Amino acid sequence: MKLSTLRIPCENLKNSELFYSNMLGMNKLFGSETEGFIGYQLENVQILLELEEKGEFECGRYLGFSLEVDDINEFYLVSKGKGVTFTGAPEKQAWGGLMTHVVDCNQNSFSIVQTEA
Repeated sequence: MKLSTLRIPCENLKNSELFYSNMLGMNKLFGSETEGFIGYQLENVQILLELEEKGEFECGRYLGFSLEVDDINEFYLVSKGKGVTFTGAPEKQAWGGLMTHVVDCNQNSFSIVQTEA
């Protein structure tokens, strides 16, 4: 088995597309607001933005995944300059890497890590 797709619940696909494309710099691969989903291909997994479903697939929570970047401090500074909200600056972790958390336009959060500090 291998990981295929990370689904992210969204209140508004247009705003979410702007956030993930412009603020985080992801390249849209497929889908549209009218189709009800927008997809991005990262190096090893797809990100799929979909409208939330109340009571089942809701916005506003920790999503439980981490995205790895080569230079977390640069990512943090550039993204923060674009208006991205973080829970705090990157911090050294007991496992040896660095980590922070992004809060998206839907109040979802997920980890950003750099495995080699």
